Amino acid sequence: MTQPAKLHWLVSCGSVLLAGLLFSATLDPGSIPSPAYYAVNQALFVSLVCYLLLPATSNLTGSFVNSGAGIVVFIILSQMPFTAGVPATILLQVCVVIFCLGMLLWSLTQLFENIFPGNMSIRIGIILLTTIITSTPVWLGPVVDIYQPGNVVINSVVSITPLTHFSVAAEYDYLRSEWLYQNSAFGSLPFVYPGFNSITVFYFLLVFTLQIILWGITRHPRIPKSLH
Repeated sequence: MTQPAKLHWLVSCGSVLLAGLLFSATLDPGSIPSPAYYAVNQALFVSLVCYLLLPATSNLTGSFVNSGAGIVVFIILSQMPFTAGVPATILLQVCVVIFCLGMLLWSLTQLFENIFPGNMSIRIGIILLTTIITSTPVWLGPVVDIYQPGNVVINSVVSITPLTHFSVAAEYDYLRSEWLYQNSAFGSLPFVYPGFNSITVFYFLLVFTLQIILWGITRHPRIPKSLH
């Protein structure tokens, strides 16, 4: 393994560990976490691990395989005693979101690897962006508290974060969990979570759009060159 590859692997592992600690802290609802909390926490962690550490894929089939690997890992973790109370329907919904998020991340990677070939930092950049979007209720909370935007803005911010998507799948009101309610303004404001079906359609449309753009770029190789 070359030196840049080793550094990339170490940064990836460190990012996964940091993200796991972050989500564990912000999602903690109390001294006795609910099974739904564990489902959300595990799903987020598994999605990041698989995206960062699985081999890169350059085609749609590989994206399906990698996203499916995340589901397998999550199902294995879901057999632990503290998640035994989660109904099968919720586990199925969480698996669907893991698959959708995985497909989106890998589609983004395919697109940017075609535009910027040979750049090893693409996946790290995408996961950092994902982490920033996921933690929106934390870092954007003070701004929302000061400016008090309308319901449309608040609902839009809540709807775009993967943390919301996993929480909806697990039927877990994460914005009113103890930690977030005390440290973010979102939990005390009126908002509406998106429906599970709306979330899956949203992911499908995003992945479909990215794959269409990717198809167009591969059919016209001059497009990436013109962007440099």
